[in-house]
Amino acid sequence: MIIAFSTSSAQASVAAIHRESGLLWQGREHAPQGASGACLRLLEVMGQDAGLRIEDAELFAADIGPGSFTGVRVGVTLAKTFGYLYGKPVAGASSFDLISADGVVALPSKKNEFFVRRPGLTPYRTAELPFEPLVGFGPGIEPQTFPDAAGFFELLDRLVAVDAMSFVPEYLIEPSISIPKKPYASSLGAGG
Repeated sequence: MIIAFSTSSAQASVAAIHRESGLLWQGREHAPQGASGACLRLLEVMGQDAGLRIEDAELFAADIGPGSFTGVRVGVTLAKTFGYLYGKPVAGASSFDLISADGVVALPSKKNEFFVRRPGLTPYRTAELPFEPLVGFGPGIEPQTFPDAAGFFELLDRLVAVDAMSFVPEYLIEPSISIPKKPYASSLGAGG
């Protein structure tokens, strides 16, 4: 069994997947700033509703982005933590592939821009959505289609398992975090 997480968007999702049987269980929760709590609740529901146990997973998988900087890190951290705890490998898939592995996908970037990915090509950043059929989410995209952990089933043959400690998100652009103007220690003063 594979337990998968997708937390790169406002929708957090968890899925339990069997390589031959398919989707064993899936759950979603709208959690724009609470993906970690949503995933833990969904894991609890998975255990109650389907009788599936986290410790029985043979692999943990997570959405590695692009998407919300903090959200992506939540899913990656959950997969890493469970992988490390149970001594199991982890694997990742892009947000694009969890929406549509074979279609044109657009996701919001920052400053009214989008990431667009065409199958087989490198994603690019643009302010204009292409004039072609696409799926995804963000301003001007209807219907909204979010990355979903259940999408890992369609990607099983593409997953590359790694050890938990080496599993990291993939960023298309640098995170927009600010660096303090003064080092933290010097801002505390001499007695701090």
